[in-house]
Amino acid sequence: MHHPMKQLPERAISEDEAREILRDGEYCVVATVDADGHPYATPLSYVLDGDTLLIHTGAAGGQKTDDWERDPRVCVTVAVDMEPVFVEENGEPGFFTTRYASVIATGTVRRVADPAQVRRALAQLCLKYAPEYRDEIGGAIERELPLTAVWAIDLEHISGKAGRRIPNGKGAVARH
Repeated sequence: MHHPMKQLPERAISEDEAREILRDGEYCVVATVDADGHPYATPLSYVLDGDTLLIHTGAAGGQKTDDWERDPRVCVTVAVDMEPVFVEENGEPGFFTTRYASVIATGTVRRVADPAQVRRALAQLCLKYAPEYRDEIGGAIERELPLTAVWAIDLEHISGKAGRRIPNGKGAVARH
């Protein structure tokens, strides 16, 4: 279920802008709940591929993957252009705030089983975070493949907002 934005709805951004933040964000935080209903959130590297976020984990798994296998519903957040500021406007007393742009997305997670899709996802991740090592990607993937799992989060709802945003690249991976 998705609720309309209640706090500062005038700061809502378009889905296209939200997707741009998802494309460029440095990392995401994926939240789920454990079997007892306790929240569990993990910061992860990721890459956006159409309507899907691709992430990787260790093949051995852990709490987050146990949670995903039990209940695949997740919430993903990404924030960029974060900057604390002190604002003085029109001679009024100043106040502290934060410039930002952020996205909240929901969807379902599934493990990617097809070896070709796993390799493709890992290559996309490597190109996002370390494009300068382009020539090393294939060998690294083959060496790490037995130890790595790839997961796809199929996005169902994406929304975002921004406040006093001045794009500054903070929290974003530089485009190459």
